[in-house]
Amino acid sequence: MDNSKIFDTLERKIEKLLSRLSTLESENGKLKADLAAARKAEKDAAGSRDAIDRLEKDQENVRERLEKLIASLEASEKG
Repeated sequence: MDNSKIFDTLERKIEKLLSRLSTLESENGKLKADLAAARKAEKDAAGSRDAIDRLEKDQENVRERLEKLIASLEASEKG
């Protein structure tokens, strides 16, 4: 094999590697964007969970106050 063929072969392999590198860089960019979106969704979900917990606690407090009020009204009707 002469030097010309060796360099042609090396050049083709380098071009294939550069093409693959470009593809991988593109995929990496997409994956980074997907990861950022997933992290944002996770953060939003955590905020939603906190809001749900807060609302459930408020609902329980209201329920307790209503039960006390009903009991008080029933006691005043009997008395």
